[in-house]
Amino acid sequence: MGLFSKPSSGKPAPPKSSGSPKTPAKADVRPLAVSARELAAKAGPRPAEPREPVRADESITGASLIEWSQPQAIEVAQANPGLCAVLENAALLFASGQAANARTLLEQGVAEDHDARQSPLAWLALFDLLQRAGDRAAFDQFAVQYSVQFERSSPAWEDQRARAADAAKSAMAGGFIAITGRLAAESGQQLEGLRRAVARKLPHARLDLGGITGYDAAGALLLAGALADARRARLALSLERAEKLRAALDASVKAGRDGGEGAWLLSLELLQWVHDQSTFDDRAVEYAIAFEMSPPSWEPPPQPRPAAERDDAAPGGETAPAAEAVVLRGVITGSATPQIAKLLDFAHGRHVVPIDMTEVDRIDFVCAGALLNAVNRVEGQRRSVQIFGATPIIRALLLLIGLSPRHFVKKPA
Repeated sequence: MGLFSKPSSGKPAPPKSSGSPKTPAKADVRPLAVSARELAAKAGPRPAEPREPVRADESITGASLIEWSQPQAIEVAQANPGLCAVLENAALLFASGQAANARTLLEQGVAEDHDARQSPLAWLALFDLLQRAGDRAAFDQFAVQYSVQFERSSPAWEDQRARAADAAKSAMAGGFIAITGRLAAESGQQLEGLRRAVARKLPHARLDLGGITGYDAAGALLLAGALADARRARLALSLERAEKLRAALDASVKAGRDGGEGAWLLSLELLQWVHDQSTFDDRAVEYAIAFEMSPPSWEPPPQPRPAAERDDAAPGGETAPAAEAVVLRGVITGSATPQIAKLLDFAHGRHVVPIDMTEVDRIDFVCAGALLNAVNRVEGQRRSVQIFGATPIIRALLLLIGLSPRHFVKKPA
């Protein structure tokens, strides 16, 4: 049953009860001669040699961070709780964008397949897909069956609007905003966190610029405008790892007018945020000459308060740890180089690396392998990776590809 056939265990199949309830119609998918587990083992990434994670002063160019050549088998732990052939196949179907087929397979599985019926994770994955489909009636019907099967309460139906609000709140947890990848017009969505911080006058907000790999004129103007808004609002914003971006902007400025007005304005803006008035004054004069326009005025933002004076400081002058994590969002497919680079860069200097997958709608099979490679690389440097917020169907795929159950933790309150 399903997209991939489960290898025969050599045991006779349990007899079917003649009094079993009517089950949904079976999906019209032809079984292949390989199981999902075998497919995951064959297609998995080769473990990378332990290396230091990408630093802020390193460029991310060339081939993908994922080493797909000469693939070696991944050992998919047989003890992974709840994994069974039906769930594995459904996870692969969903990863490839076939949510309806994955749902049908799980509906059939919990009704007909012994292993699926005994797997809490298979049921939770089914509830996940029913929630995504907005099928409250089917959700409630299977919730009753789940309670009978496991003698416990079933998951509650979640209002999608409330879930979206929780996701937005999670993105701003601790006032940490990170911008990654190439800075362009499409980066506006990443700047939403900064705009929310300005609107809410969030204290102790932090903007991480270390994940920016390049920029164009539109992107530079976009970030310069957002920073100017924050500065005029007197937001006590701390810029983190801006050195690499400042160096790239300095190189553009040396080209004069050809460097682009966006690069000039962003450079002047960053100088205000680091309170470098001497360099700002010189560059402002050069800007006026190059573009025959009045430069921005020197109006620096407030200096961040020392940690010992901050409201969130712990006794003894130490800053209480902020709830921060690398946040992944949306549908992530392929090698996902910007997201993986973001993870590796975020991991630098941390003993525990939390990954927030609350806002991930779907992750495909290739990207799951890329994430596994990154996790192995981070933990090869004696760091610990924790994943929270992954929905059950996504968690099933990540377990199948080789991540350990210990990587999944409860979402922080």
